[in-house]
Amino acid sequence: MAIVKQTVDRLDNLEESFTPVLLQLGAMHSYKANFSADNFSVFLESLLFTWDSVLMDKMTPECTVAWRTVFSYIMAKLHQGYITGHS
Repeated sequence: MAIVKQTVDRLDNLEESFTPVLLQLGAMHSYKANFSADNFSVFLESLLFTWDSVLMDKMTPECTVAWRTVFSYIMAKLHQGYITGHS
């Protein structure tokens, strides 16, 4: 969850200030045994399910779109780093 907080804290300057961290973290996952790139999409859906379960009626359609955007960005950069780490 620290990655989510750090991403949100840097929304105004993600590419410069935090994307390198996400890419490096993704690359680190490329060396984990039994870890697949498919795990990123599963984790994305798990995060959204958890957020929806906790926030319940506060998880409006707009809120869902916003969090999906943040989580998708994180997972895309992790996946990019993962692929680069496999190269």
